[in-house]
Amino acid sequence: MATMFLDIETVPDLDAKKYRELSRKVSSGELSPEASPAEYWAFKNAALSPVDGRVMLITYQVDGAHVHRLKEWEGGEREILKRLYSVIESLQKGKGDGLRIVGHNVMSFDLCFLHERMRRHEIADEGRLYRIVLRRPFVMDFLQMHLPLNAMNGKGLKHDVLAHAYGLPTKSTQGSEEAEHYFAGEYEKILGYSEREFIYPQLYRLIRDGGLVDAETLRRSIEWYDAAHNGGEPSL
Repeated sequence: MATMFLDIETVPDLDAKKYRELSRKVSSGELSPEASPAEYWAFKNAALSPVDGRVMLITYQVDGAHVHRLKEWEGGEREILKRLYSVIESLQKGKGDGLRIVGHNVMSFDLCFLHERMRRHEIADEGRLYRIVLRRPFVMDFLQMHLPLNAMNGKGLKHDVLAHAYGLPTKSTQGSEEAEHYFAGEYEKILGYSEREFIYPQLYRLIRDGGLVDAETLRRSIEWYDAAHNGGEPSL
């Protein structure tokens, strides 16, 4: 069974001028959750929805091969989605054990986002898209795997929490900040963030060879994250 480690970065589906305009309104208070809640939250959460956002970077590695980064700013979203679909499809041909896709929150975010954006770009017919991207692959989601260690609660199971729990490097910035770099054309900063985020091959090997950490180790990592980022307040 081939293993694909997968991660995506997304941004609001806007042009740079519109993004800067809305960002300025938020910074000035002209656009706020009190004054214009619908417009405010549509902008703030746009990158989390395949309806209002788009894929700007796809990072993947198959087994121990080269890490690939497909950049939307070089060829457009449709082109990078088409290339990824071709890889996913090719890894499922034949009578072997199929494909294992590994990531963090990959089950409820990355794959769903990719599927919907592929559907909108008509990368393949809808039935085939569903089979190739969602139904056939065996998915290992680090977030889901740690639910039993966190009272079956996803709250707090962030990327950096798991990285810290397993002794891997953590990030100094969050993915939500990468939209500013994207619309400013600061692509090298985005690639640097992606390099720090893409710990999935290492995390997979640690879990495969040594098993999951215990609940106490995970709890301490959640507390570490809350102290470092939220002033001690529980993370969402």
